[in-house]
Amino acid sequence: MTTEWSRTTRYLILIAALGALLWIAIAARILLAPLLLSGLLAFILNPLVERLARIRWIKRGLAVGIVYTLFLVILAGVPIVAVPYLVRQVLGFTDTLTGMLGQAAIVLERPFNVAGIAIYPGDWLGNVDQVIGESLASVAGNALSILAVVTENLVWVLVILVTTYYFLKDSGDLVNWLTDLAPKGARREWQRLLLDINRVWGAFLRGQLMLMGLVGALAAAGGAAIGLPGGVLLGVLAGFLDVIPSLGPTVAGAIAVLVALFLGSTYLSLPNLWFAVLVLGMYFLIQQVENIWLRPQVLSHSLRMHPGVVFVGVIGALALQGILGALLIVPLMATLGILGSYIRCKLLGRDPWPSE
Repeated sequence: MTTEWSRTTRYLILIAALGALLWIAIAARILLAPLLLSGLLAFILNPLVERLARIRWIKRGLAVGIVYTLFLVILAGVPIVAVPYLVRQVLGFTDTLTGMLGQAAIVLERPFNVAGIAIYPGDWLGNVDQVIGESLASVAGNALSILAVVTENLVWVLVILVTTYYFLKDSGDLVNWLTDLAPKGARREWQRLLLDINRVWGAFLRGQLMLMGLVGALAAAGGAAIGLPGGVLLGVLAGFLDVIPSLGPTVAGAIAVLVALFLGSTYLSLPNLWFAVLVLGMYFLIQQVENIWLRPQVLSHSLRMHPGVVFVGVIGALALQGILGALLIVPLMATLGILGSYIRCKLLGRDPWPSE
């Protein structure tokens, strides 16, 4: 025997549940970023799981195990292969910078006369060396604090990896749970909404990863070809910063131009200024290729958002929420566009999907 709740009771229970969820979200807000990253990783890996699960003798649990194991192998293998090469790049870049500072020290040992006053820039360089030495000593003295930070980050990495596995394993149940929240008459529309949102996020995330790899490869190859000091390292940096649309490539290009301006080319006989102009042109060309050809081809017409709206959204999210907010703001805006169009059609009594 069951007793049906009155409408007032239902509203009170709903408000109390929403209040409890809001309190839990505020109390556990430190977990928000790791959970979001876990969800993104699971979302990117889920198509591979579904493709494997279509094979007759492979069940979803086994498919999840295979994909997740391969993901861990790649996650551990890429640093093992890439780190030694990147270390050589960093050391070469450091040697070049040290040599330039040594030459600058020789030049700055000579006094300069300004209005009859002798100025010794070498004294300033000595002060800079003293500041650097004191900073290194301070870092060494705070080794325990650094160790604590590294340990904390490793714990968060472990949390992200474990959560990613369970998101992959139970993603189907999560989608069914979200669909069951809708009234029976609206469940088909909710399924269609989830399908549209899934399409947008999938196109953006997988496309963004592909763009990061392409931009990083082009920048690294171009930098190595023209003798940019640390060109491969700067190319990898450009690939990582491309995760922030519009702003990231600008920062990567500015860093590369500064390196070219101060260090010059390793083998091209060009003045540093003209070499910096060459590097600026190379990074500008790479970004134009990405924006005009690669990005439309990779993301096709799934987002349908004006570049100006994307730029303003990225800048605002970066200022308010940091790197993670800048990464998520574009698919979030696209999701809000889908929901807004659906709500508008329902309010006006129109079919949200007239073509169907």
